[in-house]
Amino acid sequence: MDQYKVVLFTPRIILFNESFVPVGTNQGHLKPIGAIWHEGIAGRRKEDIISCFYSFCRKNRDALKITIWLDNCSAQNKNWCLLSFLIYMVNCSEICATEIFIKYFEPGHTFMSADSFHHQVEQSMKNYIGDICDFSDFEKAVQQANSGKVDVQSMQVADFRDWEDHASQIKLNKTNPRPYLNKMRNAKEYFEGKGYITFKFVLTIKGCYLHNLLLTFFVFIII
Repeated sequence: MDQYKVVLFTPRIILFNESFVPVGTNQGHLKPIGAIWHEGIAGRRKEDIISCFYSFCRKNRDALKITIWLDNCSAQNKNWCLLSFLIYMVNCSEICATEIFIKYFEPGHTFMSADSFHHQVEQSMKNYIGDICDFSDFEKAVQQANSGKVDVQSMQVADFRDWEDHASQIKLNKTNPRPYLNKMRNAKEYFEGKGYITFKFVLTIKGCYLHNLLLTFFVFIII
C-alpha cells in the first residue's frame, strides 16, 4: 500500500453573525456589536438569533429606550417568539429600558447601516495578515474592522437559550381584525404595570384595537 497516498478532505466550518450597528448621531459614541459563533456552538434558528438580542440588551442594560431597525426576515426577525422575548426583557430587572422599539424596513429596501459594517469585515478578512484558518482568526478579522472600533461578542454554548413563543394562537384566530406579522411595520414594547406592546400595521393610517393575545400577562394594543 506504500504506492497510495491518503488524502483527507474536511469541509470549511460554517460561521454565523448577528450585527448591531449604531445609526445617526449614535455612531459618535457607540461601537458596532458583532455577535459571532460557529456551527459547533449553535445554528441560526430564531431562538439562536434571539439569544443574540438578549446579549445585546444586556450589553446596553443602562439605556432607558432601545430602538432597533430590522429587515423583514420572518424566520428570524419577525415572529411571535421575538416579540414575546422583548416583552419579557422590558419587564425584567436585567435592563433599565422601559421602552423597546422595533422598526421594520419597507420591503424592497436596498441599504442598511449593517451592510457598511459587513463590507468592512469583508475588507478586513481580505487584508488579514496570513490565512484565516480557524474561528479565532475570523474573530481577530472582525475585531480589526471599522478601524478596530468593534465590540466583538464571541458567543458560547451557555449564551444560547431556547426562548419560547408565548402567543396564543386561539386568541389570535379569534381576533378581528387578526394581526398578521407580515403586515407589521413597527412594534413598541413598554412597561406599565404589565407588559404592553403597540403595533402599527400601516405607517399612515391608525386604528384602535385592544386585545389580549398572549397566554400570560401580555396585553397587545394595536394602533
